[in-house]
Amino acid sequence: MPHIRRIVDLSGIVQGVGFRPAVFRLATDAGLGGWVQNRTSVVRLALEGTGDAVERFLSELPRRLPPNARIERMTLVSSESFGGVAASAFSIRESDGEETQEVLIPADLAMCADCRSEILDPRNRRYGYAFTTCTRCGPRYTVVTDMPYDRERTTMRAFPMCAECRREYGNPADRRFHAESTACPVCGPRLSLVDRAGRPVGGEALRRARLELSRGRLVAVRGIGGFLLAADAFDRDALAALRARKNRPHKPFAVMAPDLETVRRYCNVPAAAAVMLESPEAPIVILDVRPEAVTQSGLPLDLIAPDTQTLGVMLPTTPLHLLLAQPLEGDPVGRFDLLAMTSGNRRGEPICVRNDEALQRLGDIADFLLIHDREINLRCDDSVCIVQGGAPQVWRRARGYAPNPIRSPVPLCRSVLALGADLKNAIALGYGDRVVLSPHVGDLDTPEALDGLEQAVLALPAFLKREPEAIAVDRHPDMQSSLFGRRLAAERGLPAVAVQHHHAHAVACLAEHGFLEGLALVMDGTGWGGDGTIWGAELLRVRGRSFDRLATFKPVPLPGGDAAVRRPARQLVARWVEAGVEISDALLARSGTTSEEAEVWAEQGRRGLNAPLTHGAGRLFDALSAALGFAPATMTYEGQPAIRLEAAARKARDPAEDLPYRAVETGALLEIDWSPAFAVLSAPGALNGRENEWALSAHRAVAKAAVEMITYGLSRGGDVRVALSGGVFMNRILNALMSAELERMGIPLLRHRQTPPGDGCVALGQAIVAGI
Repeated sequence: MPHIRRIVDLSGIVQGVGFRPAVFRLATDAGLGGWVQNRTSVVRLALEGTGDAVERFLSELPRRLPPNARIERMTLVSSESFGGVAASAFSIRESDGEETQEVLIPADLAMCADCRSEILDPRNRRYGYAFTTCTRCGPRYTVVTDMPYDRERTTMRAFPMCAECRREYGNPADRRFHAESTACPVCGPRLSLVDRAGRPVGGEALRRARLELSRGRLVAVRGIGGFLLAADAFDRDALAALRARKNRPHKPFAVMAPDLETVRRYCNVPAAAAVMLESPEAPIVILDVRPEAVTQSGLPLDLIAPDTQTLGVMLPTTPLHLLLAQPLEGDPVGRFDLLAMTSGNRRGEPICVRNDEALQRLGDIADFLLIHDREINLRCDDSVCIVQGGAPQVWRRARGYAPNPIRSPVPLCRSVLALGADLKNAIALGYGDRVVLSPHVGDLDTPEALDGLEQAVLALPAFLKREPEAIAVDRHPDMQSSLFGRRLAAERGLPAVAVQHHHAHAVACLAEHGFLEGLALVMDGTGWGGDGTIWGAELLRVRGRSFDRLATFKPVPLPGGDAAVRRPARQLVARWVEAGVEISDALLARSGTTSEEAEVWAEQGRRGLNAPLTHGAGRLFDALSAALGFAPATMTYEGQPAIRLEAAARKARDPAEDLPYRAVETGALLEIDWSPAFAVLSAPGALNGRENEWALSAHRAVAKAAVEMITYGLSRGGDVRVALSGGVFMNRILNALMSAELERMGIPLLRHRQTPPGDGCVALGQAIVAGI
């Protein structure tokens, strides 16, 4: 029977995920000959056998891949027939890094079930070994130094394999067949425990670290993508020390549980959340707590998540994390049900990745540092997700998700490096029909954070073998990311393309769902509008590169600019003045404001002295939170007043009265005026101990206004689809209220799924707008 030899190039997530070993086994089982080879841009697959067998193999291959592998494109290189001779044995060829078309860097993967079993099995040679991995799990993105992905191009090159690991690596029947990060206690990385001065601490490192955690000490732990700070989540003194030393008075800490059963004891776990927790991506997942379980257990929620009734929960992502939580035989320290885990950084800085860096920057926070000698080449924080609208939604895109690409609805005309925004920064490189986002970089408000941005800007194009042909930045003239992007463009002689902030948000959400046109409601706190005001409650009709603004919130002064964001009472005073409210002593007392302060702020607004006009929905939530007494006197983390308002609304059984607003059409723009709402809330006796009920009423009013804006936009014609973007749409109550009404009206609703609703998605939108 005639045989054929067919060669195809496979692109997608095909390196660093056990792809070649899987193809080897499948081809051998099918009786096919040929070879598979990593190249810089693709995996090249040559198959020899009968025509029917080869066709069947290629058609079935995409459905038989290992976890986290994905074929995005299969390109025929050549096909030829030859006589009915036996096919050559199938093999894995050495990698070829010569050609440079397109490449995808594999994401890090959480510990698999088989590796977990091995490290807990006293009979296994990897028992208790903190760096156990295989083709299904372990570091990829954070250890790779060049492509194609092979051991010699990772930081694992410092650890030559012992004879036993080499045997596994070369055995097609072993799951460590060509597992580039494989190691064992004989030949692999090792743990050390040092004190804050860098002096070695006696005893076995992991066991001693667990002992110190049980004594209430803080331990900095070097993970896959950087350091985490760990503490016993039930130890009030340890948690208080962590907050004080990190200067983090209120922002929630994540917690790590050893298994899903433990998570269920403390939290409500929807099915979609359980899938995320146990997935190869293994993000931190935001869950509602079970109040009775928290009370009975003595878990100090007031110190872990003081502003909410939620917990950000993760399962152990590496053997090291599991071994911290769960004792091995002979360890006198019992199991930790929950360990508080927070990023290993000082406030406003990126997470530490190097041992010397951690000693310098975390030495005044941690009592001990659990370190190792496997270098981290690329920084990567933990991802954060939630179930929103019944399905997963990414809130921070990092480990497990980045740098997997997002598909552009249309091919880009040029490669674009997009610099994102200043808050929750992530950058992106768009080329062809894909956009690759970097992992979460963070807020760009310190020199160290800007260094992290620069590292990402240098690393991403280098690994993808793509030189940008344009630089996309936010239209805001003073954003650090924009200043850096314009400077970079000038140095390289490239065009700098300014993309309006909310336009980028809108395109990012639409593009996730395969569209470039449609309605988008973007609600956040801040975005340069280009008209001298701050936008942030924008209904846009998007047409790819262009947009029309159809509706917004009526602008109000922001006395002191950023100072009003930090102190919400300033915003409340401006709202009272706009509503014509007489600011009584009772209102001053409720807002924690003196009459002198209120008069200064009111005069700033009247005269426009350092009081820019804001349309922002985020600022509306700040002011509503302050009006009801939930906002802090001084905000300690972004979104805190709105988070407290949502938490209060969740405690209400029923809303108070409807909170009024006015919708006024001015020319071709619909504006929502919130002055009536603040007039109602300022009336004597209005609250009457019903603050939680009014918080729910506030959410209902904003949802009603948002639907009215959307209905207005739909009446102007165009596609009947609506994308929701912006950090305000991380609010689950607002999402639920709007979803119910829009579904009743038969309006398709598009939410972010693969990228965050907040500013972590902005670079995606920038890259597409600047590239189409």
